[in-house]
Amino acid sequence: MTRRSIGFWSVCSVWLLALVGCKDGEKCAKARNAATESWKVVSESAAKNQVAPTIGIEELAADKKQPHVEAWGTIGKQAEMVSASFMYEKITWNTADPAVQKANAAFDGYFAKPQFKTFESQLRDANDKYKAADTACRE
Repeated sequence: MTRRSIGFWSVCSVWLLALVGCKDGEKCAKARNAATESWKVVSESAAKNQVAPTIGIEELAADKKQPHVEAWGTIGKQAEMVSASFMYEKITWNTADPAVQKANAAFDGYFAKPQFKTFESQLRDANDKYKAADTACRE
């Protein structure tokens, strides 16, 4: 190979790597945006369920009201943190990872979980989007 052909291949290699990087960046951005939106839905649903659940807060036994409010408050706060972690190109995994675990744990431990199938589906979707973003974006 001549110097000229080596130079040509070096330029092509850099250009190809940049092109591949852009494609991966686009895939990450799409996954990140999808995760942000799905965790916003979880946060909004949790806030609604905290004050106006489908089971009726007035119908809860007195000893169940406090755990109900705490569980949905935790889910909402943690989901908001996850959503915020994905809002910018630089994902804050050190915030998102524990927040996902806490949100899931709060719902898993919630005493009336079987009565919230729609929310369970939203949370499952958010977890799937989180995993997709993890695959596409984590370094």
